[in-house]
Amino acid sequence: MGTDIDTERLILLARLCYSPMDTDQLESVLTGDKPSKEEVGRFIRGLIKSGHLGVLEHWYTTFAVEGYSRISSQQNDRHRLMKVFKEPGVMYFNEPVQASADVSQLQQSQRYVKEDNFRYVTPPSFRKHPEFLQRYVKLQEEVLDMQRQGLSLGIPAEDVRFALTNATETRFVITTNARQLRHMFNLRCCQRAQWEIRQMFNMLLEEYKKIAPNIFYNAGPSCEDLGYCPEGKMSCGRAPTIEELKRAYKERKKQT
Repeated sequence: MGTDIDTERLILLARLCYSPMDTDQLESVLTGDKPSKEEVGRFIRGLIKSGHLGVLEHWYTTFAVEGYSRISSQQNDRHRLMKVFKEPGVMYFNEPVQASADVSQLQQSQRYVKEDNFRYVTPPSFRKHPEFLQRYVKLQEEVLDMQRQGLSLGIPAEDVRFALTNATETRFVITTNARQLRHMFNLRCCQRAQWEIRQMFNMLLEEYKKIAPNIFYNAGPSCEDLGYCPEGKMSCGRAPTIEELKRAYKERKKQT
């Protein structure tokens, strides 16, 4: 099958689920000019509204990030889906796991890249407290001095890096599919997300809506995508929680 396919037309693969078309017909749909771009958009939004999100797993994307702290990259690692493999009839106390490729991350190594001129991230809240900010800046300067001294003494970079803080800037590349990326937007664009990763994903969401506006239709924090807040008691109050919707449903059911 050819590769010259419009970004969003790839989602027309889902038509295979609803019609008896063969692979040649499917290729014609993907590479042709029918249905129109507007019809493709309506089809994709319809899939999303109906919850048929499996087809979005066929749309992969890669993006690079820099200027964010090691803290943000560690939070992204939590999005790697895990699969558990068990021998039939055997229970493992420490179950063997294998990472899925749904989210794959490459990160600049502090073992091989010397951090003798590193940059660091300063939380905005520090600027409200000048004395604390001054101590923070002094700490980073001391860490930088230790990096340079350690390397000049011949200490391996992989050991000198032990003195680095989580504030150190990093660079990483992430590859994932549209379904998982929408889920990441659900969690990371939320008001309860840590400020740095929320800032990152809000910027990513803005760009992806330009690239594929239908695939990322209604994408964003859970309250905008799902219509309710899954955070329970930790909700910011912007949208009703699932518990509140259940109570409202029960009350309405009593009245019918």
